[in-house]
Amino acid sequence: MVKAHTGGWLLPLGASCGSLLALSFHTVPPGGLLAVAAAAGLLLMAPRRLRWVGAMILACSWSLWNFQLRLDDRLPADLTGAPLTSPGTIVSIPQVYDEFASFRFAPDCCSTGPGLPRTLLLRWYRDWPDLSAGQRWELEMVLKPPWGRVNFQGPDKEQWLFAAGIGGQGTVRGGALLPDGEPAAHLVLETRQAISREIIARVGNERARGIILALALADRSGIPQSDRSVLILTGTAHLLAISGLHIGLAAGGGMLLARGLTALLPFTIIGGRLYLAAAAGGLLTASLYAALAGFGTPTVRSLLMLMVVLTALVTARAVHPLRAWLLALTAVLLLDPFAPLTAGFWFSFLAVAGLLLVFVPRTGQRPWWRSLLMGQAAVMMFLLPVSAAWFQGFSPVGFIANLAAIPWVSFLVVPFVLLGTAALAISGDLAGALWSVAAGTLFPLWRFLEFMAGLQGQLVALRAPSLTQAALALLGSALLLLPRGLPWRWAGAFLIVPLLLPGARDSEVGEIEVEVLDVGQGTAVLLTTGGRTLLYDSGPGDGAEGNLVASVMAPALQRSAAGAPERVIISHGDLDHAGGMAALLNWYPHADYRANLRNTPDRMAACSTPLRWRWSSVDFEVLHPNASLPYLGNDSSCVLSVLQGNRGILLSGDISATVEKRLIREGLAAHELLLVPHHGSKTSSSDEFVAAVRPRIAVATASLGNRFGFPRDEIRARYLDAGVSFWSTGDCGAVRIVLGADGSLRSASARRQRPGIWRWPAAANCP
Repeated sequence: MVKAHTGGWLLPLGASCGSLLALSFHTVPPGGLLAVAAAAGLLLMAPRRLRWVGAMILACSWSLWNFQLRLDDRLPADLTGAPLTSPGTIVSIPQVYDEFASFRFAPDCCSTGPGLPRTLLLRWYRDWPDLSAGQRWELEMVLKPPWGRVNFQGPDKEQWLFAAGIGGQGTVRGGALLPDGEPAAHLVLETRQAISREIIARVGNERARGIILALALADRSGIPQSDRSVLILTGTAHLLAISGLHIGLAAGGGMLLARGLTALLPFTIIGGRLYLAAAAGGLLTASLYAALAGFGTPTVRSLLMLMVVLTALVTARAVHPLRAWLLALTAVLLLDPFAPLTAGFWFSFLAVAGLLLVFVPRTGQRPWWRSLLMGQAAVMMFLLPVSAAWFQGFSPVGFIANLAAIPWVSFLVVPFVLLGTAALAISGDLAGALWSVAAGTLFPLWRFLEFMAGLQGQLVALRAPSLTQAALALLGSALLLLPRGLPWRWAGAFLIVPLLLPGARDSEVGEIEVEVLDVGQGTAVLLTTGGRTLLYDSGPGDGAEGNLVASVMAPALQRSAAGAPERVIISHGDLDHAGGMAALLNWYPHADYRANLRNTPDRMAACSTPLRWRWSSVDFEVLHPNASLPYLGNDSSCVLSVLQGNRGILLSGDISATVEKRLIREGLAAHELLLVPHHGSKTSSSDEFVAAVRPRIAVATASLGNRFGFPRDEIRARYLDAGVSFWSTGDCGAVRIVLGADGSLRSASARRQRPGIWRWPAAANCP
């Protein structure tokens, strides 16, 4: 009894807990310590009652060892910006956009000097050739390590790069196509690309094409940003992740096909072989579908659970559904210790856990509509803490939207997508016809989703929970989903409520909080005082759909007491400052917009002197430009002075030394905090300007390893020689400074506040 219990439940539970425990480490322990821990785990596997402890230690050591291997596989910082040439292979389906093509590239091992990681994420700008998965190229590249934007809230690009195994990123300057290597080396990848090209060629509607690509190949790159927004606002984006129901449909089709084929063979009179053949057929088709989907975490989880269930059926053994879930969880964690660093892992496993908790303990028949409501409620409750942790928001209309969308996509769209993909082996025209049917079924569903998205407006903001708060909220969801009549069931509500409480912090009277966001090579600054928020610049973008408003600015604004900016200033028209302006107008249409542009839209007014206003005890004044001046690009930047008594903040845009001299002549006052002009370019921050402003802190907005070399070393030295604390968003991530009403000054940087094994370390001087 003990043996069965230990082996069946405690061993995988211990291994799963150990693997997840590795995520709590901020640094990997030394190799010797890991070896000692692994040896101790092996010793603890001998006593039967302690095997689960040994499994936990071994799994934790295994995960940490894999983390260290991946850290060792990152491009060294001293190779940043240096031209490198290497032969290698394209190991992903290239994604083609308007301005560049993006793909993963595996340099040949031992073909170049040491330092190149196994996988690079590259972009090829201007006149890129026709690229295909599996092609061999000799590329001339300019690389940088897997650096990314780091803010106090919102997505973590460095975590994503680490989880994806990308050891460096960069741009391609040129290349030469090489003869193909081993034909079978990238057979699956090349097959996926061939199917992708068939779908692109045979499905004319852009929206339907993007969704069919996602359902057939787990390739979401073809979905326009506007359609992604509809899916996010309705909480239905998960439908495009190939997971349990889709794998089940593929397995069911394979089992039916296998039974049909075996009916023609003599040995089908033996029942056991019939079941075995059907199970093998189902597993084969599910595995093929999982391979086409790139073996993503939801797909692998579904495939592993299917393997457990089919094995139990063939061997005539009863397997508890929760045990199958636990075995799949353990297998995923051991095969891919990096899986928990992705949102898909948590959404996939917790959604299934919620369904099991609702349906497994309950017996008896119930109406189909009641089962549908119960299942959707369980998934929504279990995923609420995950949505808060990963996205700081959720969609209330998602409950109703999913009630219609889940069965519609699963039973009307996916079967025709799968049939069309399978039909490619027979006829491309037949495949195109089946995909056209799938596309036709999408239109009424999409009209419904657009209607629901309009009702939603924006996602309801949630506070980002700590690990303890998220765990307690999950426990609360589990309690509420237990069968009626169990004691303490409703106590779970008290564990979930903290997620729904406002997380914003009201500033004190006279207090000013400045958050210089990390938007890469660009500028965006949030300034909050007295519960009112100003947004200075919109970060980089293309002026249309490509921007950082949803991923960077919206999460930061949700933290503020106002939740939305009362005033938005666009300093000037360069895309690294104004690239997200159009998106801001859609997200926050009621804000007062001031912008200096060559052609100012009707919804905006110019940001020029003598504009002044007062919020509580804080005075705002535009110092430059004068309304009579023509548009001068960088030198038309709106320079904003924010003063509270004799303390202040100067937001300077991209002005040059010429404008700096004029401001000094007009009596520029000292300011405690300075946004460094023009990202630390040598055309700005003159000695006279630094002496006149006399800042205690200067912050430059520049991406780590940017091609301009901002902030310039001589500019950094100029501030440091003047006794100024000089920080860069590239070095520190986002920087938050609070000027207290009592004269205090507090500061923090996101690279230090959001630690992780994958985090590139902050510079030594970062707060």
